[in-house]
Amino acid sequence: MVELFKSDVTKKRVLTAVFSIGLDGSCTKQRFSAALGLGPELVDAILEEAVGSGLVALSDQEQILLTGDGRSAIKVVLAGGVFDILHPGHIYTLTKARSLGDALVVSVARDLTVLKTRGKPVINDEVTRLSLVKALKCVDAAILGSETDIFETVERVKPDIIAIGYDQSHSEASLLSQGASKGLKFLVTRLDSPLPGMKSTNLKKDPRLLKSL
Repeated sequence: MVELFKSDVTKKRVLTAVFSIGLDGSCTKQRFSAALGLGPELVDAILEEAVGSGLVALSDQEQILLTGDGRSAIKVVLAGGVFDILHPGHIYTLTKARSLGDALVVSVARDLTVLKTRGKPVINDEVTRLSLVKALKCVDAAILGSETDIFETVERVKPDIIAIGYDQSHSEASLLSQGASKGLKFLVTRLDSPLPGMKSTNLKKDPRLLKSL
């Protein structure tokens, strides 16, 4: 064995990759290899060690899955938002959220959800917004949120921490109460922002705000 798991950093990178890829479909060897930028021989060696450590399992369909111990070995953070116009405030908030754990999952609001809550459509559709958020270096996985209940997303991700923005309307106490009623355990952290006036809504009104940075 290559004993890569002697390094806690390497271990968490591998487990985070398996978790993140699995949220967006099946974690196959090909996708795992592409995500880590490693060749097939090294991937096989890593997986052999991960399986031997009881942190990863291989299904009959050759899918790579985290075991209970593997999932417990990483801290997953969940954040969410519309992200209609990505700006420095978003980057700061998501980077801060990522620093709270080992993997950051971002739930991108659906077009219908935004229309219902704000009474007007987004500029960029959900597919575009999702692809832009996925491209951010600090984001390990991005998924489209539920159109009916945000806790469908929470139950899907099962985060250890939910990070909410300084201006988001979610109540920390309400999130904790709803989570407990569904048997979910997580912490809730409200993030700050050095750019409280930097919002997609304000940028739509006056794009020159970006020049003030």
